[in-house]
Amino acid sequence: MSPTRELIESFTDFEPARVTRNGQSYMETETFIVKELQRYLDQYKRITRMNQTARLLRDQIDNLIRRYHEYVIQGNYQAHYRQAGVIGKRGNVFEHVIPAKTVRNMLIAGHLTITQALNSPTCIISRDCDTVLRTNKMSKKTPNAWWFWQRYSMLDIKIETFDGTSVDQALWDLGRHWEYFDVKTTVS
Repeated sequence: MSPTRELIESFTDFEPARVTRNGQSYMETETFIVKELQRYLDQYKRITRMNQTARLLRDQIDNLIRRYHEYVIQGNYQAHYRQAGVIGKRGNVFEHVIPAKTVRNMLIAGHLTITQALNSPTCIISRDCDTVLRTNKMSKKTPNAWWFWQRYSMLDIKIETFDGTSVDQALWDLGRHWEYFDVKTTVS
C-alpha cells in the first residue's frame, strides 16, 4: 500500500471545537482580520503590474472585509441600519450601503483606514428594495460614498439604526455614521 493511501485511509475526520459568538470572539476576529488586511495591503502596494496576483490580493481583501461584516457586524447588530418595519435577515437582504467593492478600492487607495472600511455602513432591506437597486443598476455602485444614503433615494423608504433611532437620510453622512458607531476616524 502506498504511503499516501495509508495516510488517507487512516484519517479520521473531526469537528473543530465550536466557538461561541461573544465579545471575546468578536475581538479576536477583529484583531486577526486587521493584521491580515494590513499584510495584504502591504503586498498590494508592492505590486508593479496589475496582474492575476493583484486580482487575488483584492479578492482576499474583499473576503476579509465581508467576513468581518458577516461575523462581527451581523453578530453585534444584524446590520448597522435597517429599513423601517423590516425585522431580521430572514427573507430580507443584508446590504453594503457603500458597495463592498468601493469600500475595498477606497481602502487600497488609502482613502479609508482599515477600521473605517471594516465599519462601513450595512443595512437590512427588503428583497423588493434590493430588486429596485438591481434593476436601476445600483447594486454595485453609489453616486456618493460620503452621502451614502443617496443610493437609496429611488427606494422611498425610511431607515433606522439597529437600535431604532430614526435616520434623516438627507443629513446622515459617513461622518455621522462613524460618530454614531464610535468608529475611530484618524490614523494613530
